[in-house]
Amino acid sequence: MTISKTLLAMLAVVLVAGSGAAAAGVAQTDTAASAASISDLEMDATLDADTVTVTMTDAGDPVENASLTVEGEEAVTLTTDVDGTATVNRSALTDGDESLDELEIEYEAANAEGELEYVVQDGSLTLVEETYEYEIADDADDEAADDDREEAEEREEAADDDADDDDEDAEDEADEEEDDEEEDDEEEDDDDDDDEDDDE
Repeated sequence: MTISKTLLAMLAVVLVAGSGAAAAGVAQTDTAASAASISDLEMDATLDADTVTVTMTDAGDPVENASLTVEGEEAVTLTTDVDGTATVNRSALTDGDESLDELEIEYEAANAEGELEYVVQDGSLTLVEETYEYEIADDADDEAADDDREEAEEREEAADDDADDDDEDAEDEADEEEDDEEEDDEEEDDDDDDDEDDDE
């Protein structure tokens, strides 16, 4: 059974003072319920004068070769390295000389999605929304459902077999009763013939 689970963390405004400080996300995940390859995704971003750096982890381990999108006025696709980080030049996210006011970071894969939304204030990132979504396939539940379905089918087949047996028994009883009636009729005919012979 496959089910979709959305976890939304609406965070209070977190003011991060100083250039280059991290605005860390708080991932609210249920790792025990997830059988997906990514079950405890967390994304963070840092901003300095020239670059935006994104870090991705899963249960604290770096996520390598993950493709993500960083969007300001312009969108740029990045790939994380062995440390789970990806960096983009700040100027690539703006159109011309415009300042960077908002920042969105999105990660999307077959089994997990994540999205962070920031506003830029005084050269620092303020996290305003964080969303994680997981596709959870619970193999144990699937196997239990399959077992239940097989048991139901077996019970249905057994019930059908019993019904067929009952029908056959009923037919046999009807045939026997018919045979008995025919034998009784023949005996009555024989008795009648004997009576007629005696009368003669």
